[in-house]
Amino acid sequence: MNTGKETKARGKTRLLRPAAAAFLFIAAFGSRPAFAAFEDLGFGARAPGMGDAFTGVADDISSIYYNPAGLSSLERPKALASHSIFYTGLSDGSNLGLSAAAFAVPLARGRGGVMGALWQQFALSGVYSEKTAQLSWGYRFDKRSRYEKLSFGTSLKYLSHGFTRLDETYNAVEDNVLQNGNTDPVLAGANSRSALDADLGALYRLTKRWTLGAALLNALQANVAFSSSDKDKVPMKTRLGASYKSLWLVLAADARIQKAPDGTMDKQVVFAAEKTFPSLDKGDVGVRASLGMGTREFRQVTAGLSYKIQKIQLDYAFALPLGTVKDTAGNHKLALTYHFGSPTQSELSEAELLDQYKKLRDAQNYKSPRDTASLNDPRLAEVKEQVRQENYYAANKLLIEKANDLLPDASVVNLTRRLSTVAAFYPSLAAGDRQKQPWEELLSGGVKDLISGNDPRAMKELAYAQSLNQQDSALSSFLDRAGEITRVTPDRVPSDFSRGWAEYKVSVSDELYAKKRYAEALRKLDEMLELQPNDLMALKKSGSCNYMLGAYARAARDWEKAARLETEPQEKSKLAKMIDEARRKQGKTAAWEPPAPAAQKEAAAAKPAAKGAPDAREIERIYQSGADYYAKGDYGKAADAFRKILAIDPENTQAKKALERIIRLSR
Repeated sequence: MNTGKETKARGKTRLLRPAAAAFLFIAAFGSRPAFAAFEDLGFGARAPGMGDAFTGVADDISSIYYNPAGLSSLERPKALASHSIFYTGLSDGSNLGLSAAAFAVPLARGRGGVMGALWQQFALSGVYSEKTAQLSWGYRFDKRSRYEKLSFGTSLKYLSHGFTRLDETYNAVEDNVLQNGNTDPVLAGANSRSALDADLGALYRLTKRWTLGAALLNALQANVAFSSSDKDKVPMKTRLGASYKSLWLVLAADARIQKAPDGTMDKQVVFAAEKTFPSLDKGDVGVRASLGMGTREFRQVTAGLSYKIQKIQLDYAFALPLGTVKDTAGNHKLALTYHFGSPTQSELSEAELLDQYKKLRDAQNYKSPRDTASLNDPRLAEVKEQVRQENYYAANKLLIEKANDLLPDASVVNLTRRLSTVAAFYPSLAAGDRQKQPWEELLSGGVKDLISGNDPRAMKELAYAQSLNQQDSALSSFLDRAGEITRVTPDRVPSDFSRGWAEYKVSVSDELYAKKRYAEALRKLDEMLELQPNDLMALKKSGSCNYMLGAYARAARDWEKAARLETEPQEKSKLAKMIDEARRKQGKTAAWEPPAPAAQKEAAAAKPAAKGAPDAREIERIYQSGADYYAKGDYGKAADAFRKILAIDPENTQAKKALERIIRLSR
């Protein structure tokens, strides 16, 4: 029969299990054998999706945690909030979570470095918690300095942890069960402790794509023991990393060393990759993964996803430890990042490259005369005459009669489809003696371009016509049908915009210009000027955009054309001064300029006559090659590719813009 004392002691030991379990979990907490407090739990979700192999990457707000030197790469303020759940599915129902938030802001537009702040809290089932408050600073030397490739950073950290005093904790002390009569120093002493620590970091950019990183975390090895007579130092961690970055790809590797609980050294190596699939209007999707291995049975695989649209980025990470904690569904992390301010120059360049490539593909897919049968075919002379007179019902009837002699030919089928669609909506657009309204002129031009296969221009003209006559349901339906045929989404004016398509483009351009997004503003003006090349205000604004982008010759040409159209003497005088300034600046740059008309004629006479229109497929292939070189940072070969396109097609605006952008980046 048990004595009362034995029964009481056994009961108190049973009641102590929740608190003891808490400390046991902390001791076995990380994805590898770990220390008692402030283990490396990762931060956010992007880096954990790469196995925390971020020392040599360090290019976003997560740098605060992994390598403060990487903060220097931030060009605008950013904020991040995240939550993590560790070891889901454990049989004892333990709830281990980590919440975190961070904010970073450039000082003096980056000239004074970038300052960042971080807060995170880890909690274990309401029994144990850790809190970290951190202030970080990263700085990159000026490009004119001999140390321009070097960045460094430092962090000051305030570490605090504590446990909750449960009833069984006091009972265990009173009965002296655990210490054979001696008071338990942990459970009887203070139940919280705080200390200061520091991190150091550095980055060295070997080339435009290769970067080396190093970080020393917990450099002060803060003592966080609950008892003043004990020592429980947070171990110092050494991280070495390397990364390779192209436009939408990151490869990274990290080597980690820190002291293990048994006095030996823990060594780990992690390899990671990240790939982004960008789009112009649907957001960017990213995927990432890593594989890690090391001493004391450390084996880990991670995976991650991200979605970014405009200023918001959502990241998710999953990690599964293979060699330590078992019978778990792994670790799950979710993070939300918000980017303040306007896009950076690199982001604008990426968007411009995508936009130009999309336009080039449109040109290949829809401008080629091979896609739609040409009305210049002698067998279609009667059809062509009816189209010229805008009698589309009669033209369609004649084409159907002649189709049997022309088939099988996919281009004829395409022409028939287009012409029959026009005839169904507009059997005739002939105005007789009546003068056409502006929207009718645009509709006529759009229909003719649609029939000839010049789809990008056709869709612009039709959208412009519809914007001037928004009450016409037939015109609206025809615009949608034309979009289905051409596979070009109609560029409609928003319903709350009372003016036309051209005015809308100028309005959007003004908004982009105010945000210093000059390349995008210029593209909107180019779209408008394609249909209204003599619009005075648009020419002035186009010149201003080109001037801000460093394309001084194009700016001068726009302003010269505007000056010829300007009637106000005072405005003419202003334009003359602006033209002189652009010409003066042009003389100090080596920007590419298209050859003068006389030079073009000489070049044309010196080489054999071209056979037909430029090969759109060959131009696309060369452009893709140039884009690949650009993504790899080989600007010389990229420029050569775009110059090759201009030799084939001197008026190729996409190649011109790409070449001018490379020249600006190379200055």
